[in-house]
Amino acid sequence: MCGIFAIFSSSLPEADLRKELITCSQKIRHRGPDWSGYKVIQADVSQNIPLAHGIGHERLAIMDPESGSQPLISPDGNIVVAANGEIYNFKELYSTLKTPYSPMTGSDCEVILPLYEEHGPTVDMISPLRGMFSFILYDKKTDTYLVARDHMGITPLYIGWGNDGSVYVASELKSLAGECNKFQNFPPGHIYCSKGEHAGQFQRWYKPNWAPEMLPGGEMPREPYQAVSSISIHLFDYRMIFCGNHQYFYYIGSFRLYEKSPYIYLTTT
Repeated sequence: MCGIFAIFSSSLPEADLRKELITCSQKIRHRGPDWSGYKVIQADVSQNIPLAHGIGHERLAIMDPESGSQPLISPDGNIVVAANGEIYNFKELYSTLKTPYSPMTGSDCEVILPLYEEHGPTVDMISPLRGMFSFILYDKKTDTYLVARDHMGITPLYIGWGNDGSVYVASELKSLAGECNKFQNFPPGHIYCSKGEHAGQFQRWYKPNWAPEMLPGGEMPREPYQAVSSISIHLFDYRMIFCGNHQYFYYIGSFRLYEKSPYIYLTTT
């Protein structure tokens, strides 16, 4: 559990933005008492950055406690990432990159950096991720920010808008209360990007056949249920329990081929 916070497209001067960033981020420090990291990007018209941005991270050190501090920054210094949660298949994703990447830390979330370099702020960047996560990304080269939340909304995330048009993002509402004139739950399985075809809109990236977009007048889903491909269909866990003079063996199976719910069997020995 970590805490992430950001203010994008702010009209505040750098000193005021840094103060606002730290004040709001500190409200969720209980989520990550091991490290507090802040990054402020100044407005610079000469670099096509008309407004300032700030990203904060309150870290609970689990993966790579020694060098996995955040925000994570790409080798060229252009991409900044603050993430909460865990990406389970990060090692597999490193091996699938077209351009080899040498991780600078042991953080599972660092894989977001090369994925962005390869796919840009698109659904293709998010869809390979397996895990529970929410993250904030800023690209200084294009002055683009991207916010994403995991498929089911396991990690908490909220978004709000300030009076000056700034965009606030936080792991908890307490960082947005009093700062935004409008805020809401960030929808699970979506991304929000400042530029591109869907700029300023929530774009859905997780589209399983059992949870289609139910638009007005649309047809009900007709495809059969399909379990997530990354879950083993035949996965059994054998345990032994003792009750009086009897021994019991039981096993729990998840997502059996023709069954949609876990089941338990008990047999005496």
